[in-house]
Amino acid sequence: MANNTKEEPKSAPQSDRWYNLTLGPSFKNDSSNKFCTLRYEFKPASIDKTKAGSLHKTKENRVSVEFHNNQLGKPKVTFEGSSEEYKENDAVLFFDGESFRLERLHRAVKQLRHLRKPGESAAAAAAAASSAPPAAAAAVEPRLSPVAKGGAKPAQPQAHLSKPAFQAVPVSF
Repeated sequence: MANNTKEEPKSAPQSDRWYNLTLGPSFKNDSSNKFCTLRYEFKPASIDKTKAGSLHKTKENRVSVEFHNNQLGKPKVTFEGSSEEYKENDAVLFFDGESFRLERLHRAVKQLRHLRKPGESAAAAAAAASSAPPAAAAAVEPRLSPVAKGGAKPAQPQAHLSKPAFQAVPVSF
């Protein structure tokens, strides 16, 4: 019997033992279960892992992912990337402590880049506090990290980030 709790198993599968393996509902053509992977270029420690985040996808396959910040008063931790379909033979294997379940992967969200916001880093906060009043510091434009090399201008966030084309989907770590 499979363990129906949503907790992560306390142990890994044991060696030299056979486990039941089932195909999950995502393998059925009419299934509403969809699985995707997220690949981050950088994931800051400031993400609050105790709270669910949200994911926004546009018709142009651009994806934004937001998480709460674990530092009080700091802005949400935001990422932007692109989405593409997996091949039909790509899957993910889940272990619930007693058995395995294979689920088909549908989308890959790649190149999730951390979108920095004003005052997010300690260096930016110190510079803003010493050289400009708080109102001027809030006017600084957000930019993608890491900063572009060779003096190139960093990419600016797209306007669609503040107006998602689709409803947010909960994401958790």
